[in-house]
Amino acid sequence: MKAVGGSSQFTVRASEIDYRGQATLPALVSYMHEAAWDNTVALGISLYDLLQHDMTWVLQRMRVEMFRYPGHSEKVTVETWASGRERIFLHRDFRIYSAERELLGQATSVWLVMDMVKRQLVSLPGFITDLEVVPTQEPLPFAKGKLPPLQEAIYEQQIPVRWHDIDLNRHVTNTRYLQWALDTLPLEVLEQKQLREVDIIFRAEALLGDTVVSAVAPGDEQDAYLHQLSSQETGKELVQAMTKWRS
Repeated sequence: MKAVGGSSQFTVRASEIDYRGQATLPALVSYMHEAAWDNTVALGISLYDLLQHDMTWVLQRMRVEMFRYPGHSEKVTVETWASGRERIFLHRDFRIYSAERELLGQATSVWLVMDMVKRQLVSLPGFITDLEVVPTQEPLPFAKGKLPPLQEAIYEQQIPVRWHDIDLNRHVTNTRYLQWALDTLPLEVLEQKQLREVDIIFRAEALLGDTVVSAVAPGDEQDAYLHQLSSQETGKELVQAMTKWRS
């Protein structure tokens, strides 16, 4: 069976916009996750299919570029497709279009499979590797290599993991990490600039009752910031990210 792509439609809701009246990036990433879910259901490799084998999908890395943010009530289409497979990784790409087919943004992502019982990463099961990955669109250049490490935090906050932060896998959902990373930035950045790119790497999971420390410092590039989220209890790095902004 060929791993064909799919598309899903969304309407930007009032609860998903910022003070500019535009969709937030966490909301748009949630659209991408929903579109990926729809596509994996059609391919027979959805999270529910994996749960039957005590396994689940986990996001390892995602790089998002935004060209324009859709406004309240605007209709958008998210197209997604499996763009490649290497060893234990499955690559998935996304493009976000307006109703007029304007390219609003695009993203690449890398996914792994986790054993739900052992809470360990495992090889892709046979019913996934049996799929013939034939990208329906030209694959986007995926993020690779290391991100610059955050040496000394300039801004920092502590965040307790609460019930509505966890997902079906019983760990913090990845869009919440993105939200926490962005919320730690100074107000003048959030108010005066617009996020144009984020590269985020997920390294470990946080669970209900944990406390996450979100730290931020300026990067070497202009209008770039380095982010690190770690466990207060263990000191383990959970998430590393870099964001780039425009005026």
